[in-house]
Amino acid sequence: MDRVPFQWDAPGALELRDLLAGVYTRSAPAEQLAKRAGVATGYINWEQPMMTVWFELMEKAANQKCLRPLLEAVTEGPDQAVADRVSELLAPQPVVEAPDRPPGPRDFAEFDDPDQLERQIFRSHTLQDVAFLRRGTELATSVCRLRVTAADGTLYHGTAFRIADDLLLTNHHVLFDGDASAPSAVEAWFGYEAELNGRTREHQVVPCDAESAVGEPELDWAVVRSAKPLPGDALCVALPSAVQVSLNDRVYIIQHPHGGVKKLAARHNVVRHVDDTVVQYWTDTEQGSSGSPVFDERWNLVALHRRWLRVGADDEPAEFRNEGVRIERVLDGLARKRLV
Repeated sequence: MDRVPFQWDAPGALELRDLLAGVYTRSAPAEQLAKRAGVATGYINWEQPMMTVWFELMEKAANQKCLRPLLEAVTEGPDQAVADRVSELLAPQPVVEAPDRPPGPRDFAEFDDPDQLERQIFRSHTLQDVAFLRRGTELATSVCRLRVTAADGTLYHGTAFRIADDLLLTNHHVLFDGDASAPSAVEAWFGYEAELNGRTREHQVVPCDAESAVGEPELDWAVVRSAKPLPGDALCVALPSAVQVSLNDRVYIIQHPHGGVKKLAARHNVVRHVDDTVVQYWTDTEQGSSGSPVFDERWNLVALHRRWLRVGADDEPAEFRNEGVRIERVLDGLARKRLV
């Protein structure tokens, strides 16, 4: 952190920038923070997108020997979850996003220009029964943050959810490294959430049996068993043998983006492609959302979120989608491993 110039290739550096840009989404609070840390702010263009603002701010702060005070100002703020996440990223062994494998050629589903559909989305109704919120809150108890220690000691974060008494479902790339080596340790953080005032709620860290991790890299699913009892209020998500999901349906994702507190993605959440293996959607995710459950409007589990991708050739209009493996295919894999 004290090296000049700032080392963007250092583990966790880009995740730190993305985290700060996601927390400080307007330039004025970020500028005030920089001034309190002693950064000369006149060299920064505050009219840029916040991702670019934080890129410049971190570089300028490093050059001015003010990066450490800047990040200390962040950790002294009211949001304890953000402070904890910054501390994790600044640790000698930072907790970073589990690396994904690059998509294959088949992963680029048919491309449509999104402009017309976007106009349709903004005209569509967004009303929901209050029961929708109640059921979503109930199912959110099943979702946990994973902290994974890889075989080489690298620390990763991801998301998982409870599907049986002691069984957690996530992505293969969250639990297993690029060489398919099993993890040496796994923790599941249940109830890791924030209050409206930014305070982190008391949560329960449950150790898992790393040797129990098993899965299939092709469909990017894996499970791990807890080594101690899971919280009594953590629901088990039902695994349906068949689900109905169609183009233009809406899907919702409960997740731990950036390795932070639990969040719900429920905006511009339109399904863009469905086939026998995957569901692709515009629902927001971030680093650390891998392994999250994807639900339909009746809170039926439809997919296991695994990654984002760009659709279309380089010379075509770009459309970015998120993608999950259909839960039926995951259920097939669980049956092959005799886990269900």
